[in-house]
Formats: sequence, C-alpha cells, structure tokens
Amino acid sequence: MRGREKGFLGEKIAADYLKSRGYQILDMNYTAKYGEIDIIAEHRNVIVFVEVKTRKNALYGTAAQAVDRRKQQKIIRTAHLYILFHQHDSLNYRFDVIEIYYNPPCPYKLNHIKGAFEV
Repeated sequence: MRGREKGFLGEKIAADYLKSRGYQILDMNYTAKYGEIDIIAEHRNVIVFVEVKTRKNALYGTAAQAVDRRKQQKIIRTAHLYILFHQHDSLNYRFDVIEIYYNPPCPYKLNHIKGAFEV
C-alpha cells in the first residue's frame, strides 16, 4: 500500500472512530490557502480540527511527532480561515492528533490525542 492510499485509509478509520464516539464530521480534507485539515468535527459544542497520521510503526518516532511546530502553524492558519468562512454556534475549538499504526496483516492501533497543541 502506497503512502497516499495509507493516508486515505487512516483518515477513514479516524472518521469512523470519531463518529462512533458521537462526533459529527463537518468536513474532511478541508483545503485553504495555508494548507489542509484532515478532519473537522463537532463534539459537545467544540469544533475539533484533527490531523491524522498513519504509520507502519513507531520505529522512527511516533506519528504525532510528525506534527511539528511548522505543521501546527499551517493547521492553525487553515483553521482560522475555516472559522472565518463557516458560521458555527460554538466558540470553542480544539486541535487533536489521531495516530494510526497500520501494518497488515496486523490489526490497526489508534491513539487519539485530544488537545495535542494550542494556538
């Protein structure tokens, strides 16, 4: 499985996971001037911007470590544009990372890091 295919699979797994926990998916692969946000969801009046990282293993560091300060800034700027152009009742926002370790034939492992970074 190639990188982009693995990424799409990881995003689908993450979206299904969030839905199963009561999150409403508002948008996926939201693209704006500064970058892309994998999943935008709402949960308990909080808009959650989710970066999904899919890896085979943590041999070279965790998936969340790939969301460095530069990547965080791109996500934050893109989230600001989303907020500007989409009206929501919620004034609360959060940035999460979902790590997915997927190496067939083994089942995947998912780790949801709530509030992984802040503005």
